[in-house]
Amino acid sequence: MTSDKGNIDRLLVAHRLRDSAGHGMSEAQSLRFREHGFYLDTCLRELVIVPDGDSLSPQLYTDPLLEWHRGQSAYSFLLQTATGLNSNVPGETNILGQFRFAWNEWRQRTSARGVYPLQSIMHRLFSDCKRIRRDYLHGIGGNSYGSLVRKLLGPASDDRILFVGTGKLARSMTTFFGACEVAAWNHKQPRKLSAETKLFAADEAAQAAHWATRIIITSPADDANDHLWFTLAAGCRDVVHLGRRRGEPGIWSAWSGSARYFDLDSIFDLRKQQSSVRSLQIIRARNACELVAREHEEDLPFPAMEQRIYA
Repeated sequence: MTSDKGNIDRLLVAHRLRDSAGHGMSEAQSLRFREHGFYLDTCLRELVIVPDGDSLSPQLYTDPLLEWHRGQSAYSFLLQTATGLNSNVPGETNILGQFRFAWNEWRQRTSARGVYPLQSIMHRLFSDCKRIRRDYLHGIGGNSYGSLVRKLLGPASDDRILFVGTGKLARSMTTFFGACEVAAWNHKQPRKLSAETKLFAADEAAQAAHWATRIIITSPADDANDHLWFTLAAGCRDVVHLGRRRGEPGIWSAWSGSARYFDLDSIFDLRKQQSSVRSLQIIRARNACELVAREHEEDLPFPAMEQRIYA
């Protein structure tokens, strides 16, 4: 196995959680970070991966909410984040999809010279994520949001569930609504979530809203999309927006329709009520992430981790 030890020794990760209103780094700081490495921006966090930490001076970044991780600690933090262990729904898989998408997008618009220093680390990260999920998180992550949304809504068998957005998050949730009719709408390139899923074309948003009794928005917050569904969702029983926080500004903060409205914080509140569930699996997965990072630091093969995790 090719060693990543040298690369991991120099690795630097800066991380900042957004607040409940969606506020994160200042624009000046995020632009400065983008100059040094791979930058990931989601509705919950901002994260930058710098292959050579000596190229960046942390003292120039005055944001007190910034977290800094170096070397083995940085790799362990990345692994725990990418496997969903640092998410508000521990073990969820959506963050890994965001990592992959952002990495592929960044590679396409960055020079080969800029990509090369991170190539081996990111390849190893995705490989290790797959092993951690297979060995420690099987069955608890991919459908976490689906399970929580179903418990939140309590749908009846005669409900018609409409997913707005047809990405990985939506696809992971459909099995939890198998007793209901399920359909999907997307503003571009719509695709079925499953063989049984009804599909509305991009110009059929109004028809989709009229058909649905409950609407689950899985796409990120977007002014045009949010204004459209803010109006169309008024006649349904429930609407869930998984792309925004409760305190985030925007049209949904003025919701006064007859339908019940839920957002990401509604999901997080429900998850906290069930915090003891699967806790042992989460602890073992965190330990595995730390051990995998140590294996790379010590240049030992991954299987050695399996012998020590249960010791």
